[in-house]
Amino acid sequence: MRACVRYALVLFAATPTLLGAQGFGIYEQGTCAMGRAGAGVAAPCPDGSAMFFNPAGLAGLTGGHVTIGVTLLDVQGGFTDGLYQQKTKLEDPLLAVPQVYISYAATPELGIGVGLFAPYGLETKWPLAFDGRFAGYKNILKSLYIQPTLAYQVSPRLSLGGGLDIVLGKVELNQRADLADAVVPFPGVPPGTVFGQFGIAPGTDFANAHLEASKTTVAAHFGAIFKATDRLSFGANFLTQAKFDYSGTASFTQVPTGLVVPADIVVTPTDTIHAGTPIDVLLGGPSPGLDLFNPSTGAFRTQPVTTTIKNPAQLALGVAYKLQNGWTLLGDYQLTWWSQFDTLDITFPQTPGGLLDRKLFENYHNTSGFRFGAEWARDAKWTFRGGYLHHGGAAPARDGDAAVAGGAAQRVHGRHDGEARRGAQRRSRVSVHPAERSARSDSRADPQPDAHDRAEQRPVRLPRAPVRRVAQLRVLRGARR
Repeated sequence: MRACVRYALVLFAATPTLLGAQGFGIYEQGTCAMGRAGAGVAAPCPDGSAMFFNPAGLAGLTGGHVTIGVTLLDVQGGFTDGLYQQKTKLEDPLLAVPQVYISYAATPELGIGVGLFAPYGLETKWPLAFDGRFAGYKNILKSLYIQPTLAYQVSPRLSLGGGLDIVLGKVELNQRADLADAVVPFPGVPPGTVFGQFGIAPGTDFANAHLEASKTTVAAHFGAIFKATDRLSFGANFLTQAKFDYSGTASFTQVPTGLVVPADIVVTPTDTIHAGTPIDVLLGGPSPGLDLFNPSTGAFRTQPVTTTIKNPAQLALGVAYKLQNGWTLLGDYQLTWWSQFDTLDITFPQTPGGLLDRKLFENYHNTSGFRFGAEWARDAKWTFRGGYLHHGGAAPARDGDAAVAGGAAQRVHGRHDGEARRGAQRRSRVSVHPAERSARSDSRADPQPDAHDRAEQRPVRLPRAPVRRVAQLRVLRGARR
């Protein structure tokens, strides 16, 4: 029975999708460049931030430069329930993105430096009442790049530069597991039958999954600047892909449901689950319980987990033109190969038969970004900058997938993204009996009791599955404290 339980139940412990509509790129690096909306591949700011925007910009600088800064990102996003049109908003704090650039002109032609920046990363935090908590409610992705850089002025017209990126990566994923979607392992029940067909309401949390891992990898930057005339410049910058083969730890904790078994259930000729048995004891207790959370043998014990995440390569092309009276106009185009983030394989090496392994199909597509900036150097003390940025979305629009709401639509410097909407697309309809909760001593409060009640009592759509020879188990709903 133990092997059957593992095979039947562990598969629904899905790992949350990391990201949302816009991917997880961060282009806000340095105050000067942000004043131009990030434009400047052909004419980088002379403050060391060229190490990110175009390392060739270090060539020809004079003296030494040290730039330290933090960019605060306000990530905004929401999720709209397809049935009741109830909207849930992200609870993200302000995200602090650090930048440190140190550069020095070794000779009039040779520039050297080291930069520290974070071009990829995001945090999404949703309330536990969020419908998509079973896909992920708190996910954190961090990538810190440390880049030693060299740049050389080949001629007065051409400068080349490059750097080796040492990338420190960290990922943290958190999600809830829904008992209604769990497969029922009892003898005599047709394969594929889920607890939801026995009256367990959709949205019944019974387990929490936490995955965390860190990894260091290597990438590279390359750049070039060509001055066609004293006024007109062209630039190109390429950031290679950074691949993280993460190896970390997955831990699981039981979440009380407060439900009770309303009638005797004969598991084997010698094992009977009696009426009044708490379902939490059935799931977490020893035989005839399922003992899912046993720290040594349970399906949801703490164990190693591996996955691979790719920070995509990006190419930026730019042009800059100097007008009279101190004006400079800039324009950039950026292509990001988000299609490299196609699938996400989650592997549990210690679980035999790959029962916990998961393959998520992200299907991100390549995006284009456009940045336009203007700069006016009024005098040696005053410089005014402005610009506009538009960037396309990386994640495909997917109805019926709450996971896509795991990331946020960012609205920074003209970015535009829509919020994900969830629509039910399931086949056969059955009515769910009103579920009943027993009185509990923990008195856990329901954050949205009205919405929760409606979710439990409304007719729901379930996948088509054989129901012959399956007794209708009616889980009763009792008073709450």
